Parts: sequence; structure tokens; C-alpha cells
Amino acid sequence: MTDINPIARPQHTTIESASKAKRPGSDYHGPSRGSDTVQLSDQARLLSKLKQLPEIREGLVNSVKSQIEAGSYDTDERFDTAINSLIEDLEL
Repeated sequence: MTDINPIARPQHTTIESASKAKRPGSDYHGPSRGSDTVQLSDQARLLSKLKQLPEIREGLVNSVKSQIEAGSYDTDERFDTAINSLIEDLEL
């Protein structure tokens, strides 16, 4: 005549079954550990290469700009050389 419901027994692991799982030669190999990986995007690779380029020499850039404006700079040949060199430096 009590209103208390019986409590179900929890499932227990026996000492014997737990010790078997940890014995050498058993199928248990401990907790598995994942491995971390890093994947870089093409943009990240490009930015990394850009950071490795030497600093811009503003004096030289201004000199070349002045020569171009004055018409004394062989633009076609020099631009092709500069562009090809830049593309080679930036290739992934």
C-alpha cells in the first residue's frame, strides 16, 4: 500500500568484463584519436606568396612612371618582361 514505484537496477559492467577489454591481445585498443589536418585555399597560398615578395621600391616605380609619361621608356618590351616575371613569381 505504498505509492513508491520500484527503482530499476542500473546495468553494471562486471570487473571481469572490464578487465578483459583492456588486456593486451584483446579487440579493445583504447580510445581512438583523430588526426588534425589543415587545407589551404588557393587564395591563402597566393597571399602567402605575396607576403614573401620584396617591398615595393617607390623611387624606382616613380622613375619608371616618369619615363613612361615622357615616352622614353620602351613600354612594350619592358612591360612584357615585367608582367612575365610577376606571373612567374605568383604562380602557385
